[in-house]
Amino acid sequence: MRPAQIAAGVLTWSGFAGVLIGVGELVVHSSALTAMDHNITTFVVTHRTPALNSAMRGLTWVGSWVALLVTAAVTAILSYRQRVPVIATVLVIVAWAGELGAVTLAKTVVGRQRPPADLWLVSAHGQSFPSGHTANAFVTCTAVALLVSGLVRTRPARLATWTVAVLLMGAVGFSRVELGVHWTTDVAASALFVTGWLLVVRRWLHQHVREAVSPAES
Repeated sequence: MRPAQIAAGVLTWSGFAGVLIGVGELVVHSSALTAMDHNITTFVVTHRTPALNSAMRGLTWVGSWVALLVTAAVTAILSYRQRVPVIATVLVIVAWAGELGAVTLAKTVVGRQRPPADLWLVSAHGQSFPSGHTANAFVTCTAVALLVSGLVRTRPARLATWTVAVLLMGAVGFSRVELGVHWTTDVAASALFVTGWLLVVRRWLHQHVREAVSPAES
């Protein structure tokens, strides 16, 4: 990969991270948005059920760093066994690094407080904006969907794969609000940021993407 491509990627990431921080500052200083967040959280918490709580505790794991690490490891193993090209692993690592860096930076700069601790159904650390679990889930589900889509042959199977991936992304985002550890705008900002970042990464490595999502030729 050329130095110019790397520099362009870094500059683009910086722009995305800056926009994410700007959105965070807008949210925390907007009485209308914060009021909306409080109203949505109140509504969701009021309608909790034991079954829903259990389901959300399970689903939120998809957005953990453990799930993303497992995805990266599986991708690396498939690359090593020549089921997918090495660039597939690079794609996952670049997407993860960009997401993690921007989310960490935004959390530090924006410094938004989480919902009241008495609403939490799971433990949480750090600041609220943006949602790291949501960001991780988008990277994880997209990576898995790309890998599976490259390994299966039929269009219905690929459609089913992406449908499940999208539903999981949405479920993890909702879980962070239902479990009481994030505001809705934390989740929405993460979803929009990572979607944009993944599109940038795909375009940045566009000459390798066809190989990354298709089985390696024997």
